Amino acid sequence: MFWMRTRVPCVLMVLCSAMAGCGNGLDTVPVKGVLTLNGKPVPKIAVSFMPEGGKGQIAQGVTDAEGKFELQTREPGDGAMVGNYQVAFRFVPDEVPEMPGFPGSKPVISPLPPKYADSLSSGVTATVTTKAEDNVFNFDLK
Repeated sequence: MFWMRTRVPCVLMVLCSAMAGCGNGLDTVPVKGVLTLNGKPVPKIAVSFMPEGGKGQIAQGVTDAEGKFELQTREPGDGAMVGNYQVAFRFVPDEVPEMPGFPGSKPVISPLPPKYADSLSSGVTATVTTKAEDNVFNFDLK
């Protein structure tokens, strides 16, 4: 009788312990870099690493005033999963972009050429490895 009453709680404790030890299930490595346009830093750009083949997790970061970014997959600074990526760069404006039917909105003009907003047309790729020193990407767009 004792075994019947304690079996379910024991099984639950074992499962919870196993799950807690496994983290979030994503093996990520730190990824950072600098984005420039013709050699000059570009702030307020969302840098998105899109996994090639659509398998994996998207990692993203936003550039600061110096063009520096740090990627995250689930939480700030956790980086990206090891693998090959196509990279997109989208402007993140401070103001609300122009939207039909909403007075006061303004057209937002990206400092980057439009082709960079889509990972398929940007032509920019990156490979994230297990070595942190290899995961520093300096993108100088033209």
